[in-house]
Amino acid sequence: MTTAGVLISRESWKTRLTRRLRSDEKVDIALSPTVSIRVYADCRPNLLQTTNLQKGLVLLWRGNELIEEGLGFGVPICRYSDGTRFSLSADTYVDDSGGLPSIRKVYDMNGIVVKRLRGLQIRRGSYLARFLGVLEKAYRGIRRLQPGAVLMLGLFSVIGIRNEYHESSSKGQIAVAYQLARGSLKVRATFDNMDTDALESLILANEQGGRLFTEYSDSCDVELKESQIEPWRRTAAEWAALRCPETGLGFRVHKPQGWRIVRGREVVEQRMSWSGLDLVSNKIPTKAEYLVEILGGTPND
Repeated sequence: MTTAGVLISRESWKTRLTRRLRSDEKVDIALSPTVSIRVYADCRPNLLQTTNLQKGLVLLWRGNELIEEGLGFGVPICRYSDGTRFSLSADTYVDDSGGLPSIRKVYDMNGIVVKRLRGLQIRRGSYLARFLGVLEKAYRGIRRLQPGAVLMLGLFSVIGIRNEYHESSSKGQIAVAYQLARGSLKVRATFDNMDTDALESLILANEQGGRLFTEYSDSCDVELKESQIEPWRRTAAEWAALRCPETGLGFRVHKPQGWRIVRGREVVEQRMSWSGLDLVSNKIPTKAEYLVEILGGTPND
């Protein structure tokens, strides 16, 4: 199927009416002569482990996508006591009814992660599954063990252990509206149409490419580069930022009340490549609204 795409400037957007995108469509919104935002109606871009997961908004520099294996801006993830749910399908709309450019995606929380060893599913509760679970907790939670765990993840890639995302029974839908203005993106998510039984936490992912966004800073005066950025580290920051030195482009996420910012970066050959500022809430709110600032965009020559 031929990919359909539309480039929409802020000026020409006002001529469009609200409509649902076809599955093969994408929409680009120009923020400046060099920076734009893209949304796909399907699961593109299809890269590494997140191939069949729904993506949020993709950051572009001179027409080149910067997302790599990241999920994009404003993607919901739900952690239940029986496992984490992701979105494999969504309905996507373009909307100018509020007077400013906006996009709305309704994510169906209908995917679970399955670990496989060379095509064979690793059964939940097996010795290998338990070992991988212990390793993942150490990798994400105990800083002094992370170098060894990173090497172990690289070994897993070599021997053929992979995460795959398969369809499961849906836990409901989460609607996310993205409203764009000059240099910023307002994200508003509503959670009133989902199953809250055994729901432990909500995540709103804000991720782009791990090989590109390698510099971190936040409101607590923390500055980190490359491998100094932990795979999953809760912060006390009111805002946090990631920057791509190659382009000078960055993004800053401001946390809403009751949420925490978690910084993360993972780059493992043939397995993953993302940098992110994810938002986490252990309470179950009915909605969340936050700001993502798009920073800079002047390359370091």
